[in-house]
Amino acid sequence: PFFLSLQKMQSWYNVLSPTYKQRNEEFRRLFKKLPDTERLIVDYSCALQKDILLQGRIYLSENWLCFYSNIFRWETTITILLKDVTSMTKEKTAKLIPNAIQISTDNEKHFFTSFGARDRSFMMIFRLWQNALLDKSLSPKELWHIVHQCYGTELGLTSEDDDYVSPTAEHMNGEVESFCLDLSGRLHINTAVRMSVDKLHDLLFSVDTHFIQHLFSQRHFTDLSVGEWQQDSSSGNTTRVLSYTIALNNPLGPKTASVVETQVSARGECYVVDSEVITSGIPYQDYFFTVHRYCLTSINKHKSRLRVSSDICYRKQPWSLVKALIEKNTWSGIEEYYRHMENELLQNEVLTVTTGEAAVSGSKSPPSLRRRKRTCSRRQGEKEKEREVGGMGSGERADRGVREQRDRREGSKSAWKQLCCCFTLFFFFSSMLTSLVVLVALNMLLFYKLYTLERAAHTLETWHSFSVADSPLPQTAAEWAQVLQLQRQFHQAQLSKWQQILQSSVTLLDQMKQSLEKLHSGIGVPELQHDAPDEPPAETQAED
Repeated sequence: PFFLSLQKMQSWYNVLSPTYKQRNEEFRRLFKKLPDTERLIVDYSCALQKDILLQGRIYLSENWLCFYSNIFRWETTITILLKDVTSMTKEKTAKLIPNAIQISTDNEKHFFTSFGARDRSFMMIFRLWQNALLDKSLSPKELWHIVHQCYGTELGLTSEDDDYVSPTAEHMNGEVESFCLDLSGRLHINTAVRMSVDKLHDLLFSVDTHFIQHLFSQRHFTDLSVGEWQQDSSSGNTTRVLSYTIALNNPLGPKTASVVETQVSARGECYVVDSEVITSGIPYQDYFFTVHRYCLTSINKHKSRLRVSSDICYRKQPWSLVKALIEKNTWSGIEEYYRHMENELLQNEVLTVTTGEAAVSGSKSPPSLRRRKRTCSRRQGEKEKEREVGGMGSGERADRGVREQRDRREGSKSAWKQLCCCFTLFFFFSSMLTSLVVLVALNMLLFYKLYTLERAAHTLETWHSFSVADSPLPQTAAEWAQVLQLQRQFHQAQLSKWQQILQSSVTLLDQMKQSLEKLHSGIGVPELQHDAPDEPPAETQAED
């Protein structure tokens, strides 16, 4: 029984998270007309925008871009030769959501949307497109390096499968292939820096680094406290704790929040620093926290690569609307922080390289060049000084223009974020107000109907009492029997009317109870969602 349950668990895991080998077999089965030499490199979940959104997957090989969708057995298949692509642009769904890519050929335009990581997908498609236009094929090491970056180390393949290259530390164009797996959230930084990996690590994670202090001051972070690295004797990793206060750009919430960041550094084939960030003093702070991973790999003696990825972890499951607000604000803050870090890192790199080149050129300048400078005329020396001053001024003006443009861009983005947040809150409160107005109207209608029924019954009773009082009294036994018979009929009719009144009242009270239960479940009972097991929808399982 244990082995049967293990096989069932493996089958379910393969359905939810297929390996590269399964994706490649699916690619060959769906697109049989492609050449046998084409091998799947990467696939992405997306949707093709037609009359309706056709949810499916994009499959990329070295020379082809393919799309397949199957919605209720309505299949859609597209194959595009990368050499036939004329343009490729990043687009926005409904001119608002940046999750779309448009690919154009001479005859058609295909609008793909609903990408989970649009920028990363665009860079991969663009790279393969450029290689196809230049007739530049990927080497086996390069191809399997990309596959391992996209699918991880467990591909379901062995060394007997074609030209498979296992994920070991090998040199490819001088760069060490240290397969540091990114987090499942988003990749923010993937750049090469012209400094050694040890120097880059000291720049980012040393105790007395001026880079982090300058970055925090630019981001308006205050109360920075950096702890010492403490080594764990059991694992060999080192740990430190940082605490600081961040500034929030939230018109309806707090303006600052305190942050505690725990960093764990491990050194193997590359530096891996895992960071856990807990932010307090913000709405829903006990629902989530963020994790980050810094991967520092060595390319050569004077060059290294930095990869930074992040993810959002939940302690307990919030409402879907609250979860959307949390992810939107959190991802915007994280991306803005790492975009600023990358810019500061590149500026620091340029400054370091320029200073080093100036020192090297000054130490290696030949004496003849110095003698020639002494023999130059005064006018020529003045011209050279003016040229140098002008160059410095133009460089400063260029830097100032870049900074101003970046500040304007950041200001426009923050204004747009505030507008989106205000619009979401306005929509939420307006929907709540509309529900309350509808409920009040239904209650008023119920009370009006009860009032009319009670008034009609009272009017009938009054009219009957008046008619009995005005009539003469009976004289004989037959007349008394007739009065008794009429009285019995009257009471029977009155009883049936009261039964009808009570039945209609019960129906209206049931309707009011149902409306109150709907309002209560929609406003104040999030625990009903917590009790349900976290099972993926059937449609998502079918698509994957």
